[in-house]
Formats: sequence, C-alpha cells, structure tokens
Amino acid sequence: STNLIEEFPIIGQEKVEVIISFKRKKNPKKPEKPDIKKIKLNFYITEYPTYGSAPSNFYVQVISLFGISEQSYISNQKKISRKYINNTATEIEKILTEELGLPSNKFRSSEDAISSSRGIISNQRPMDVIEWFRKQTYSENTFSPFFFFQTLNGKFKLFSLASLISDDNKVLDRYKDLRDVFKDPNTVEDFRQREERIISVSSDLKLNKSIQSRRGAFASKNNYLDYGNKTYTKFEYNYKKDFSDKPSLEGKKILSDEFLIGDDKLTDFTQAHCEYISVNSKAFDGNSNYNDMSKISRHFINAYNALFNTFTHDIRLNGNFKLNAGRKIELEFQKAIDPSVYRDFVKNPKSNHKNEFLSGKYLITSAVHEFENDEYHVNLRVKRDSFSIDV
Repeated sequence: STNLIEEFPIIGQEKVEVIISFKRKKNPKKPEKPDIKKIKLNFYITEYPTYGSAPSNFYVQVISLFGISEQSYISNQKKISRKYINNTATEIEKILTEELGLPSNKFRSSEDAISSSRGIISNQRPMDVIEWFRKQTYSENTFSPFFFFQTLNGKFKLFSLASLISDDNKVLDRYKDLRDVFKDPNTVEDFRQREERIISVSSDLKLNKSIQSRRGAFASKNNYLDYGNKTYTKFEYNYKKDFSDKPSLEGKKILSDEFLIGDDKLTDFTQAHCEYISVNSKAFDGNSNYNDMSKISRHFINAYNALFNTFTHDIRLNGNFKLNAGRKIELEFQKAIDPSVYRDFVKNPKSNHKNEFLSGKYLITSAVHEFENDEYHVNLRVKRDSFSIDV
C-alpha cells in the first residue's frame, strides 16, 4: 500500500543490505565480547518473480525480490581464461579473491585437499570453474569429496566430507521429535524444550540398494585409456574390500552380505556402474593431467556421493543462527509404538523410547532462515550416509 514499485522505483538494478542483530550467550572465558552481535549480508537482486494486487483491494500490491551474493552476481558478468598449476583448493580460493572480489578472511577450507593438476581454463564463468574444480577435489587418505557453500555469516567454505563428519566438527545440539510433552510455560525448561523440539519433519529414505549400486556405491568397473603411452588399464572397486575403512557419520555399514541375487552379492556386480576415462601421461611431467587424479579417486567419490543420500530429512526448528550448512547435529525420533505396549512384549526394554534406526548424527546440507509474523524459524535439510545399527 506504499506504491513501492513506482516511488522507489524498482528498475532491475537493486542491492539490498540485510542487518541481523542478536544477543549472544555470555562466554566466561571472553567477558570482553559485546552482548550484541551483528550479521551484515549484501544481496544483488536478480529476479522479480511476483507482482500483483490483492483480489479484494487493488490499493495493496505485492512484489517479491530474489537476491544472490555479490560473488555470484559478478560471476554472471565475466568469463576467465588462463592456465592453472596449483592444488584445486588453492585455485578455488584464487578465483574467489582475485576474480570475484572476496576478502581473503571470508574464505575457509579444510587442509586435507591433495588434488592438483595442470591445464587451461577456457573462457568459463568463475563459478562454473569453481564447481569444476570442486568435482576434482578429494581429501588425503580418505579420498572423500568436497563441498563448497556459503553460511549465514557470509563466509564461503570448501570442506571435505571427511572433515565435516569427523569428531573435530562437534555436534551442535540434539533435537527431539516430541509431540505431546510440554513443560510449564515461560520457564527455563520450557524455553529449552522449544529450542530443541522438531516442529515438523518429512523424510526421504533412499534405501534402494539397486539405485545405489547403479551409482557406484558397492562395486564398479573403472576403465582408463592412456593416449600418451597407448595403454589400457582397469580397476574394479569393491565396497567391502576398498571402503571398509572410510569414515561415516555413524560408522555402521549399510550393506548385508546375506542378501544374494542368485549366487552373487551386490559387491560382485562390477558392471552395475562403469567409468570410461581418457588420460594422457605425456601431457605434463609427473602425471598432472586432471584425469590422472580420477585413477585413484573417482570410484571413491562415486561411492561417497551414492551413499550420502541414504537418509534425508527436511525438518523445521525454532530459529538459531548457528544452524548452517556444514554443522553436525543429532536427531532423536520416538518409537512408533505405544510405550506401555512396547514394555509388555520386550523382555528388557530400554529406559528411553528412542527409535535407534532413525536417530543419530546428521549433517546439515541446507539451511533456510525464515522471519515471518514476528517469528523466527529455520528449515533444515539433513543427510546421513550410514546406519546407527548393525545389519
């Protein structure tokens, strides 16, 4: 009702600065820290998807604005062409700081990226090049893939899956799927319960072993043709033999050896997923062609990616600025059975009523912070790559 689109006016060249202030918890070890913390985020508006008037009152008009980060906006306006010779993580940082104007203190990465190669970036948008490098990047020892993302404080992060699920990334908090338990209103206990209560949850359990197998989770045949020395080699990946020591959120494997198709296990079907990759050992000294990295990492990266979607939950919580992509949280789901009935037929019922199969550690892969009608909520997508029970 303010005639915004004309009086402002909105012309397609808008920038929006969002400032969020919140009171931080007191840290006895750092009493000098201010009570109020501010987060400043700058967005470049790229889409204006909604404009219309209310059906009952044409004086009221609605317009929606979608904004993206400054670095993403700059990336849409330019292309880069140059050589690269460094570690892929170093090249990603270089593109962000030199091509996209990101301050160096706004980039963080885990230290376990060992993938490096040489080549030419040929007339590509910076963010597209970053994504291409990310796909080639893997971690030392575990060969796990890397994630590239931005969090609510504006920092861009490049972290390996191994570092995100390790014990060094502490569990932020535990959240419970409680429906009918309420504390006395306006008490500390009531506040804490609302803070950790899962308001709503919907799940996507990708337990289909056939689909995971086709994506290279359990067995694969990897074929490499070297144009330089005219040789052909292959490697057959096996989940039980090659993946048994790789890290996971819960540490439990998701495959039973007792499930047979005819006389074969799922790890016997190497042709369920096949890779055909060309390499050129003569292109550079020291086998630094980018496809050479695939010979030791591609089958592992395929397995990690195929298994990472085993459990997916979309949950809604009361707002917390610390809930961002890359954080690790613990979820607790209740058994889908009346507690009194459960006690009747189980000889040694556990003291809690927790669903051991669904409960456990999860990694946040997406966080949408939502402010509406004086309420603050956060919608999370969380994933897990392993079981919390033995099969």
